[in-house]
Amino acid sequence: MKKPFVYACVLLMFSLAVLAACAIQKDETKSIAYDNPTHHFTLSLPLSWEGKYDIVESESKVSFVSKANIQAGGELFSISIWTKEKWATEGEELAAIIHLAKIGEDQTKVFTFATPTDVQYLPDDEQKKAEYANMASELEGIKATFALQKE
Repeated sequence: MKKPFVYACVLLMFSLAVLAACAIQKDETKSIAYDNPTHHFTLSLPLSWEGKYDIVESESKVSFVSKANIQAGGELFSISIWTKEKWATEGEELAAIIHLAKIGEDQTKVFTFATPTDVQYLPDDEQKKAEYANMASELEGIKATFALQKE
């Protein structure tokens, strides 16, 4: 009689540990959803970015900018939208020269992810420099969340 009780207790403790681990992991994966209805794509930004960035949208580009570093430019990354023709004539060559990666395409457009080629923070302000560096360290993860939506 004692053996089944011990096994049940061990199984219960194991189940609780698994559930607790899932709950912790779920909290770590929370993010800020960005939805662009104009160009039909989404991104997930780290929760640590909350309140620290602005979005600047134009007809063919969406830039994500560090609020703390706006005086120095502050751009962290941008998503550019190219026509397929322009990408074929200019984009592929440009991607070989600068920090530009093709991250998606649909029937008529190519989407690229670019990071700045120059310094976008105030180098003399250690706090702002560190904030920019922390945000920039998460760019590859953000790039991986890019997804096109159906129009």
